[in-house]
Order: sequence, then C-alpha cells, then structure tokens
Amino acid sequence: VLGYQAKNQLPVEEAPHYVPDGQRRLFTVDGVPFGIAICHEGWRYPETVRWAAARGAKIVFHPSLTTGEDAARTAPRPWGDPGAPYYEKAMIGRAVENTVYFASVNYAFAQQDAATSLIGPDGECLAYQPYGQEGLLIHDLDLTRATGFCARRYDPALYPA
Repeated sequence: VLGYQAKNQLPVEEAPHYVPDGQRRLFTVDGVPFGIAICHEGWRYPETVRWAAARGAKIVFHPSLTTGEDAARTAPRPWGDPGAPYYEKAMIGRAVENTVYFASVNYAFAQQDAATSLIGPDGECLAYQPYGQEGLLIHDLDLTRATGFCARRYDPALYPA
C-alpha cells in the first residue's frame, strides 16, 4: 500500500457518515506521479484535480459510484453523444483544464450516468467501457503529452479575497 486519499469534498448526503482529513496526496509508481479525486470531488470540485496536476501528476484517477436515477428511463446514449450526461463533459474538462490524463472508473449499471473512461490531456476520449457493460479498460499512454501546463499556470494571487 502506497498510502491513501480520503474523500475531502463530501456531498451533503455523505457528510454525516464520513470524516474528511483535509489532505491531498500525490503518489508515484514506476516514476509516474498521479493523483486521486474521489467521485463527487472530480465531478464538482475541479480544484481537486488541479491540485495534483499542479504538483506534477501525469494522470488523475477518479473512482466513482455514479448510478443515475432509480426509475426506468431511456438507456444511456453512446459515449460522446451531445445529449449524454454532464459527467462526460466534466471528465473532458478536468483533463483539458489541467493538461493531464483523467481516468474515471465507475461500476456498470443499467441506468448509469457515467461510464468508465480515459480522457487525454487534449480532451479526447481515448477509451471507454460502454454504458452498462462490465469489463477491463486498458490503454497505453504517452506521458509526454501530460504536461500539466494549464494547471501550473494557475496563480491564486490573481484572485484576492
């Protein structure tokens, strides 16, 4: 075990059950630095991804449990369809706004709102697991593309309180 990353940005319904530790961590395996943004953090708090990218992460892993609605509805559209859920757009945004790879991993559900996907630093969906299908997603990465350029240019001093 290399360490752990606690979920710090909790949605309202999870706050009574979990205790954030207020820490973000950067990990390295075989010389590749990476960060982790857990579920809601990666969808609604882009700074969780920016934190890792600004510190040299080449990829941010994003484990999530995004089930969608319980009620029956139309099956999810193909990945990249203009009417697809917000979550696909968020994945693209997290990768592009930080110039890193963003790997979002979700369970396979019949009515899921987010598919397991790998987004490149330019926002291209490089690979995905089709909605509702179990499987293993494997893809080679060109780590030289993950420059973190946009993340490193962020200057909080430009936004005084």
